[in-house]
Amino acid sequence: MIKTKEVLPLSLAAFTATLLSIPGLAQQGQAVAGYKLLTTIATPGNLAGGNDISWVDPSGARYYLADRGVATATPPIAAHIDVIDTQNVQFLASIPLTAAPNGVVAVPRAHELWAGLSDSTVAVINTDNYTVTHVVNTGGKMRADELAYDPVDRVILIANDRDSPPFVSFISAQNYTVLKTLNYDGAAAPQSTGGLEQPVWDGVTGKFYMSIPATSKNPNGEVDELDPIALTVTRSMPTVCKGPAGLVLVPNQRLVTSCGDVIDIVSGAVVTTIQGVSGDEIYYSAGDQRVYFAGGTDRISVNVVDANTYAVLTSLTVGQIVPSPGVSQTTHSVAVDADSNLVFVPVTGAGVEVWRNGASLTATPNPITVTSGTVYTSALISWNAPNAKLIEVHVGSPTGPLFTQNGSRGAMATGVWVADGTAFYLQDVTGGVPASAANTIATAVVRFQSKM
Repeated sequence: MIKTKEVLPLSLAAFTATLLSIPGLAQQGQAVAGYKLLTTIATPGNLAGGNDISWVDPSGARYYLADRGVATATPPIAAHIDVIDTQNVQFLASIPLTAAPNGVVAVPRAHELWAGLSDSTVAVINTDNYTVTHVVNTGGKMRADELAYDPVDRVILIANDRDSPPFVSFISAQNYTVLKTLNYDGAAAPQSTGGLEQPVWDGVTGKFYMSIPATSKNPNGEVDELDPIALTVTRSMPTVCKGPAGLVLVPNQRLVTSCGDVIDIVSGAVVTTIQGVSGDEIYYSAGDQRVYFAGGTDRISVNVVDANTYAVLTSLTVGQIVPSPGVSQTTHSVAVDADSNLVFVPVTGAGVEVWRNGASLTATPNPITVTSGTVYTSALISWNAPNAKLIEVHVGSPTGPLFTQNGSRGAMATGVWVADGTAFYLQDVTGGVPASAANTIATAVVRFQSKM
């Protein structure tokens, strides 16, 4: 059993002096590092022929990946969907397809997986027996690409991004027929000059949202709102950053684009732009409330962003660039199991990397409600550091007074010395490494809220 050490009470004056000396304190629960690569799962051909979008169904503990196969292999490996068990972290099956898959989305209640294929069709797959049960033709000449699902109206939205003009199809998930097609030609919908990208459905508004890299009206790009009942584009929201591709819905009714814009759905305005991020597919996990940006400008990293503060928490290096004639290991896809917080990253020529989520540190309550005359307060500090064997929590700075030395997961009350702005630093000291800024894996700051 690990012995718990507790810090001695500090005076308010001492704490205030300490806090004033700390520049740029991190926000509540902000993780700074702590991710760990657990394993790389082999797939047929190890993605040497390329792959596209991936998706996790947390309720079924399944990860699905659009795998284009390896035509040059002996014997050739046909296009298929890779299926991985996210609970046991192991490869399960390959679902053969007649054409290369692109976008995928799970419909758990129907036990279905929908996949856009390169021949402009959409395959509907039974996830119980991995058989294709329906094929829906969108009527285009090029690929059917990324898609999203509206579970209330049971409508699929999918884009044909490479047709001329590009178009979207609304498909009934009840009878597997195309309800309506909208051409992005400047008449039925805005005139796209850069294809169509990742859509998402918002249950609050009952609308789809889709990123458009460029249009004649908005050359930097826009995010369009589409109504699954009226089957029309109802609004276009211009982006500030250039060329949005990936798109996710995050807390507080906001959308995040892969080029970094954070858009308020109510106003349609860009409220901030996250710097230093980019990618193709991006993924929001409700389990850790973070957004994962696959690929980045270097094609070998995954940037991790706090979905509430929009701070870049860390960057995971998942591949490598090698000189020709070597084959670089790159990525542009990512998906996260919101229940286990495992991050799945397909890497060309390597397979699917599985990363375990980093650490968190939380103060409860936060903010602490205080009234006139309040002198003493306390908080419960809880931590979770799944990749550490021994942790320390320090107060005021990474090397400040020791609050506790403990196991990787736990909680402890502070006593009545906590003040507004008290900062806690979670340190990974496994193996006897010292507490330091370099070993800080999460921080939390206690805030007060006055009540008259």
